Amino acid sequence: MNLDQSACQTAVGRGLAWLSRQFALAGGLIMLALAVMTVVSIIGRSTIGVSVEGDYELVEAGLGIAVFLFLPECYVKQGHVVVDLFTAHCQMVTIRRLEMISDLLFTLVSAVLIWRISLAGMEAYEYMEQSMILELPLWWVFAVGVVSMSLLGLCSLNNLFIYFFRRLVR
Repeated sequence: MNLDQSACQTAVGRGLAWLSRQFALAGGLIMLALAVMTVVSIIGRSTIGVSVEGDYELVEAGLGIAVFLFLPECYVKQGHVVVDLFTAHCQMVTIRRLEMISDLLFTLVSAVLIWRISLAGMEAYEYMEQSMILELPLWWVFAVGVVSMSLLGLCSLNNLFIYFFRRLVR
């Protein structure tokens, strides 16, 4: 029962799917900007001996942010790795129960990650952690991670709600 098919039939599911798509598009734009910056930096270093200052720092932070932004859409589209060796011949009811368990696990893992990333981000803010060359504050990378993991958790909670709602209706 993936969010993209069944849970998106509700207004909340459609809203979460739309928001996940916007997050993924933002992640894609960040990756595109990083690729252009890397090319400019390499060409500048090769031709005139000057590269983009702090390019490694920007790539490091940008890729971290992009990965977090991709996670909700990956979940919505069921893009995570599934090993169906053992479930290939299972009945649909068994597969739905396993999907419900995976939705529950996604909810729990996202809650733990929200908690831990929040703590790390608050610590980075408190100690004013910053990048070496550009002196960019690092806490905002954690903030994007918390927001993205929150969206992932909401998507998995929505799937669980739909699953239990359908069981109550039957």
